[in-house]
Amino acid sequence: MASIVSQDGNRCSDPKWKQLYQSAILELDNGKMLSKIADARSAILDRAEELLTSPYSEERHALNDALRALQILEGVVKRERQSA
Repeated sequence: MASIVSQDGNRCSDPKWKQLYQSAILELDNGKMLSKIADARSAILDRAEELLTSPYSEERHALNDALRALQILEGVVKRERQSA
């Protein structure tokens, strides 16, 4: 996995948003999953806001992909709750 360079020039191979995202998608307990999805989404949106004025980067692409995946996962969890 490629490391990401933050705006201050530091390399970070596992930024906070990514840790929260991975925690959400790996969560097996549906009771905890929606909360973890919300935490991850918030961290991703915060990071995306930080990158608004920077040129398009690999990290911005990863943020967009993560948001789409969380949206799909959230929909699945909500449908499973309704059918239970």
